[in-house]
Parts: sequence; C-alpha cells; structure tokens
Amino acid sequence: MSEIVHPFGRKARALALIDPDTCTGCGYCSMFCIMKCIELQPDGLYKVTDDCIGCRSCKVNCFNDAITMIRSKREGE
Repeated sequence: MSEIVHPFGRKARALALIDPDTCTGCGYCSMFCIMKCIELQPDGLYKVTDDCIGCRSCKVNCFNDAITMIRSKREGE
C-alpha cells in the first residue's frame, strides 16, 4: 500500500505544553481536548499527558494563551 501524499507537505507533529505561569486553571483546555489527556493537578493547574495527538484544540480554546505547541520527540517521528 502506498503512503498518503499530503497536498501541502508533511507537518511536524506537535504536542501541547501548558505554561504554569500563564495558566489560570479555568479548565477550558480540558473541556475541549478530544483525547481527554489534560488532567487537573493537585495545585489547581492543568498538565498534558503522553496521550496528546497535537490536534491544537486546547490551544485554540485557551483564553490566556497559556498553551504552546512543541515538536514531538517520540520514536519514529
């Protein structure tokens, strides 16, 4: 089977990273995460788990711009 051709080229896979200084703990990122990989920590802030697929839904819905996308360092990428 042949590999799928992307019309605008391949994109690097990116994963969400929440800045604890900017995060207010509102929870919007968690509500809109399709993978349910953003968890509330005991300190009241949120953290992204390893299940993140880089869909950017959390980044789009964060009012405080606390989420940045970083390039994945997973094996095979």
